[in-house]
Amino acid sequence: MLGSIRRVWRLFLKEVIIALGTPKTRNILIVPQIIELVMFSFAVSLDVTNVRLGVVNLDSGVESSTFLLSFGTKPVFKEVRYYQSYEELKEAIEQREIFAGLAVPNDFSARMLSKDETAKVQFLVDGRRANASAILGGYVAQITQTYGVQAAFQNANGEPMTSGPVVRRWFNPNLIARNSFMPGLICLITTTVGIMVSALSISREREMGTFEQLLVTPASPIEIVAGKMIAAVFLATGSVLLITAIVIFGFKLPLQGSFGLMLLTTITYLASIVSIGLMISSLSTTQQQSTLGAFIFIPPAIMLSGFAAPIENMPYWLKACTVVNPVRWEMEAMRGLFLRGTSTEAIIACLIPLAIVAAVSLLAAIYMFKRRME
Repeated sequence: MLGSIRRVWRLFLKEVIIALGTPKTRNILIVPQIIELVMFSFAVSLDVTNVRLGVVNLDSGVESSTFLLSFGTKPVFKEVRYYQSYEELKEAIEQREIFAGLAVPNDFSARMLSKDETAKVQFLVDGRRANASAILGGYVAQITQTYGVQAAFQNANGEPMTSGPVVRRWFNPNLIARNSFMPGLICLITTTVGIMVSALSISREREMGTFEQLLVTPASPIEIVAGKMIAAVFLATGSVLLITAIVIFGFKLPLQGSFGLMLLTTITYLASIVSIGLMISSLSTTQQQSTLGAFIFIPPAIMLSGFAAPIENMPYWLKACTVVNPVRWEMEAMRGLFLRGTSTEAIIACLIPLAIVAAVSLLAAIYMFKRRME
């Protein structure tokens, strides 16, 4: 037993020294992840900002002016333009001069001063940007509710829209899109690092001509695969911790849950991803084949993880496929730990399927490695 541990340890050190001693491998572990994090965090945003708002105010009272001033002070609206008629407002939306419009009727102030009537306004929005128009409708609903105003929501074609009720938003009250997708982005970067580091492990030995030397060592196939797995998990964990530190201290996204639980979840997840990567590497002859196999695995795994679309919206047969997808459970755990400080019981519920996938994938990798040796 002690001899087996020594052999695994030496294989672990060999893998780490080769990985960190090669500039190309070092760059793969650090540079692309930082570039992806910065690029996605700034380039991909669902926040609605810098909106040009058009206004038609047919009321000359103080109440309407005060109400409209509240829109100009909101950071959502970059510019407020005034038009003389409702037709001019619609034309401006159709020509994309403005994204949304607000029409205030001539009896607005009278209704505001009357206790028996509710003041009403009409809100128009460009429906060609569906997601942005829905989010902006929520912003406008908040403002109108504050003033006790009823807004009739329509798109540019005059079709009614539902802005949804004004509710209290938990976990991300300001609806900052970056806070929502950053934990998922960490998960995606973890996936890429883990799968690429492990997928190239065995095929690299074949291309370098050291695979036969590895086979004549006293180490058994189980020990060889175990050494490579532990080394890959170790290297990938270091890369993920660097990315997590940038998210927490650089982008000011606090970790609401336990750091220990996050580390445990990350290591378990990496064990499952690395095992899948070793399966791919065992089946591949060259590093090019390993890279292709990794990219065949990554897109469907991400699509079935709930990152882009909720799993609840998927067909039943597709939901069943997500159960064996380790990315789904890591995504759920990371979002819970960052956004709401999820409980230990909920994390354990994610760790169990991750551990099962890791065990099954590792056994499959060992079996495939033995087969390629024969």
